[in-house]
Amino acid sequence: MDEHEQQFEVSRQHKGLSLSDFLDAVAGPLDRKLVVSAARSRQLLLNGEPAGAGATVMPGDLVEVDLPTESMARTPPRAPSLLHQDDVLVVADKPSGLAFGESRHGGLSAIAALKEQVTGVRPVHRLDKQTSGVVVAALGSTNERALIEDFRAGRAHVEYLAVVRSTLRETEGLIDVPLGKHKRSDSKLAADPDHGDACMTRWSVEEALRGFTVVRVVPQGGGRSHQVRAHLAAAGMTALCDRLYGEDDRMMLSQLKLDYRPKRGRPERPILARPALHAERFVRGDLVVTSPLPDELQVLLKQLRRLRPLT
Repeated sequence: MDEHEQQFEVSRQHKGLSLSDFLDAVAGPLDRKLVVSAARSRQLLLNGEPAGAGATVMPGDLVEVDLPTESMARTPPRAPSLLHQDDVLVVADKPSGLAFGESRHGGLSAIAALKEQVTGVRPVHRLDKQTSGVVVAALGSTNERALIEDFRAGRAHVEYLAVVRSTLRETEGLIDVPLGKHKRSDSKLAADPDHGDACMTRWSVEEALRGFTVVRVVPQGGGRSHQVRAHLAAAGMTALCDRLYGEDDRMMLSQLKLDYRPKRGRPERPILARPALHAERFVRGDLVVTSPLPDELQVLLKQLRRLRPLT
């Protein structure tokens, strides 16, 4: 047996679990995306055969893992850091992977962490779990009402950066597509011209690359949860790695570099495994608060600029 290989026998208490959930139970907590990546690299065996992360295990089955389970460990999301605070509002920097609201499963949430740092916060601008960047909360009910009205009137807004797998003919545009709940998802939105809620999103090209574009996106009137992601998808420019809206769930260096060769004995790791969407900037009058681009998105852009320049 290889020095990194580990073996686990499935007991009765784990009957019927997926391979991913079984490994999480016996060697976790593990990052599911890393488990899926290991399965795709044929590093997870079930009774001697390569198996997918969703394969069902039964008592007596033998699971073999051809890499240290520590390399698949789940990294706890960091708490949001304060970017700005005054007498009216607070702007914080939320990392990707951290839920904004409190989950029924418990664990750290952005709003709970903010409430521990600042008294009387009332969230006005939220982000879904996989999106990073600025979140905005008012201090007190009076400021909350004023800030909500500023968003609706266009006196305040949040600007997003997205990387899309597309070469755009236009340099800017307005997406005016009513959105409604997707029939098969609690969170996903879909274009619904007949019954959806009216909403608009402006976009402009920030940087053009070969086969990819960085776009700046601004939901009008404050926006709603998933509006940016759904509108980008409706316009045919889904954010890179946004699996919920039809993109691949990861970007590999080998997809950009045709002569890529992985290091011997080491599986290729994705350079991005989250939606390429970042709430970069909150603007209200003269106040501009910016969230730094996360490391993983900086790495993605570095590789795209190196391997897919426009000229």
